[in-house]
Amino acid sequence: MSTRPELILHQYAESPFSEKVRKLFALKELTWRAVDQPSIMPKPDLVSLTGGYRRIPVLQVGADIYCDTQLIARTLERLHPTPTLYPGASEGTCQAWSLWADRFLFIAVVAVVFGEIGQFVPKEFIDDRSKMMPGRDFSELPAQAPQAREQLRAFVSTIEENLVDGRPYLLGAEMSLADAACFHPLWFLRIAPQANLLLGEFPRLRAWFERLELIGQGARIDMTPAEALAVAKAARSTAPVASDSHEPNGLAPGANVFIVPDDYGFDPVHGELVFSNVHEVAVRRTDPAVGEVVVHFPRIGFRVSRGN
Repeated sequence: MSTRPELILHQYAESPFSEKVRKLFALKELTWRAVDQPSIMPKPDLVSLTGGYRRIPVLQVGADIYCDTQLIARTLERLHPTPTLYPGASEGTCQAWSLWADRFLFIAVVAVVFGEIGQFVPKEFIDDRSKMMPGRDFSELPAQAPQAREQLRAFVSTIEENLVDGRPYLLGAEMSLADAACFHPLWFLRIAPQANLLLGEFPRLRAWFERLELIGQGARIDMTPAEALAVAKAARSTAPVASDSHEPNGLAPGANVFIVPDDYGFDPVHGELVFSNVHEVAVRRTDPAVGEVVVHFPRIGFRVSRGN
């Protein structure tokens, strides 16, 4: 019997970034636990695990908590290396596609979608996302839709052009992280029927999208938030205490630090540094609901600052 710990994904059904991870579960044919979290604050069970980070999804492996799909992908590859997310030694290419999709393609899709359905979105959701993005009024997104449609068409054309030689997936014969990353914004686009028609002129992309839809989401088993918190409380983190001799700003284990995203959702997580390396930083923290946990973040897209 396998001794590998369970993969617990804190997510919600309509979350595009959760769909990105669900496609990675499918690629790797993994069994995973789904813990449904609220789409808006408050999220008391999630915050007990993360220490304040509120964005979805979050991957829990025992008492180790992994934030952001960028790091979740790296963690799945480390724990379950076969089949790989990076066929043909394509890790750098996959990460570039992933960041492009997350930070450019997705933003255009959001504006296009809300240009069509914004009037039907509950006020509570609009208020929550406006608080999540200080200085931006989420209710103003529909006004950005005309320009966003132009950008989206160009982004989608980039994907179409990458499939022009008849390959089934973006990098060739095998699915990769690049496919899951580019799929999830277009999956979100489907909730706006008129916006979704923008894909009509791109037949190769439509066939690619349908191919990815058919692979499913892996073997899902539902779990309650209380059960997930109990797993964390009963477990011990496997994160090693380690120094990085090349750490640019001299961070070392034991340092008192705050970690916060650099784009939106500026809820800082405070803890004691366990380790840092070129791709990841992890902090130890405690909470009455979960005991001691280690919360992990990617380096790209997050800021680390020293506490007092």
